[in-house]
Amino acid sequence: MNINKQALLALFAYLLGGCSCVTPINEVPLPPLTTIEGSVTQVKADGFSLKDASGAIFIKAKLPDNKPLGIAAGDEVKVCGNLQGGVEKIFDGYVLQKATGQQIIVSRPTPHFGFIIQSAFE
Repeated sequence: MNINKQALLALFAYLLGGCSCVTPINEVPLPPLTTIEGSVTQVKADGFSLKDASGAIFIKAKLPDNKPLGIAAGDEVKVCGNLQGGVEKIFDGYVLQKATGQQIIVSRPTPHFGFIIQSAFE
């Protein structure tokens, strides 16, 4: 199926409204998109732990070909993504933004509702 890129970007811009405000980690809802931010406390091969004043959560984020995310413990990061359903609190990170402004777009996030829309922070 061929999707018009401009239409997809317009849809994303519309949906990004749900990803523009920062939500405390302990109040993260299930989808739609949510933005959280905090300090990286631990980095693993499949993601990292993020902590803010309200709590902590594991961010699932993995780049293709096992490339490193380029983040380290102590980094301040803003993450746009979705909370996975289930017993454990795991957040699928789609777009990561470091305090420097550098953005990391995860190209293969876990699908929710059968499709993924991803782009950079505005």
